[in-house]
Amino acid sequence: MQQKDKNTEIEKRFKEVIDKVIQTAEAKGWETNILSSDKKTWKYASINVKRYTGSWVEGNFDITIDNGVKVSKQIISVFNPQGLSDLQDAIMAELSTLPWLSSSKNIKELEAAAITKIERLLKRFHRVARQLHHRHDDRETLIIQDEYDVQDLLHALLCLFFDDVRPEENTPSCAGGSSRVDFLLKNEKIVIEAKMTNLKLKDKKIGEQLIIDIKRYQSHPDCKTLVCFVYDPDAFIRNSAGLIKDIEGKHDNLDVRLIISPTI
Repeated sequence: MQQKDKNTEIEKRFKEVIDKVIQTAEAKGWETNILSSDKKTWKYASINVKRYTGSWVEGNFDITIDNGVKVSKQIISVFNPQGLSDLQDAIMAELSTLPWLSSSKNIKELEAAAITKIERLLKRFHRVARQLHHRHDDRETLIIQDEYDVQDLLHALLCLFFDDVRPEENTPSCAGGSSRVDFLLKNEKIVIEAKMTNLKLKDKKIGEQLIIDIKRYQSHPDCKTLVCFVYDPDAFIRNSAGLIKDIEGKHDNLDVRLIISPTI
């Protein structure tokens, strides 16, 4: 590719990214303003966004385009940053649809953004479950009593952030048996395994089950990251820090995360 053609392509991609950011923000009700735009190297831009929801929410997104796209958030409205993180996630999801964003570096950034969304959701799971108890006129609601209830609510919450959520996928057999994956996010190569503690399922048993699960998921063709979620509303887990230390980390080529909610 000649230098002139290469520069034209760089400029084209720069404008595509800026357009995606602005379109995504405005579609979600944000006002946008381009603060700066690098028209020499076509690598850097800064876009201000703000929205009125009873009070003004405002922030800047600094964009770097160099072997991928990085979008950094700067919060301006310190007392009311609500919605800026969700907007950042939405922007990254939209940018991932650009066909030329296929470098391994950028894929890792998108995977990291997906993990961040999942972890935020799981850490707030107990808050959502408690809120469901309070309905107008004491109407019927979902009461979390067992692992199946956890899965039902988790599935609904995941659908807020991910288009392709596949429940109960079969994992490859391990020692003559097989297991069902609670949720597979195929595009992101993430599996989410959900458990709920009870009188018979505490620290030791949970740990033993997760170790077995990890061995199974190591051979799953669509799993690069395993997120283990343990819902512990009655505080049966006595040593959450120890359990996390034992489970989290690299297991061969599988990255394992563990979220326990609520935490004491």
